[in-house]
Amino acid sequence: MDKFSGNIADDVAKLRAEVNELRALVRQRQPLTTASQGWKMTDMAIPSVGPGEIQIGSNGGELFVATESGTQRLNQLNVPVATPPYPASFNSPATIGSNPTAQNYNDLRADVVNQLFNPLRDVINKLATAGVWAPPS
Repeated sequence: MDKFSGNIADDVAKLRAEVNELRALVRQRQPLTTASQGWKMTDMAIPSVGPGEIQIGSNGGELFVATESGTQRLNQLNVPVATPPYPASFNSPATIGSNPTAQNYNDLRADVVNQLFNPLRDVINKLATAGVWAPPS
C-alpha cells in the first residue's frame, strides 16, 4: 500500500506533523547518559550480548562490561597502590677480562635479584593488591 496520497502538499504537511511529533517525544525522553560534569549512567539490568559486541553500563552502582563470554564488574579500577620503583643500574661489571670468578657470579646474581627479581615481585604484588589478578600463592 502506498503511504503517500498523491497530493504532495498533504503528504508534506503529514510528514511535517510526524517530524514535529517525533521531536516533541525526543525532547521529553530522559537521556541514557549525561556528560556535562562527567558521565552519569542509570542502573540497568545486565543484558545478553551477542558475538562481536560489548555493552557498558551501571548495575548496582558499579560499572560493568558485558561481553558474549560474560560480565565483568569494573569496581576494581580504583588502584590503591603506588607505582613500583624503577630498577637501578647493575653494579656488576659489564665485561670480565678473564675467566669469571666466584665474586663475578655473586655480583651478577645480586644485581639480578635486586634490579630484576625484587622489582618484578613488587609489580606482581601491587597489581594483585589493585585487583588486576588474584594474589600470588
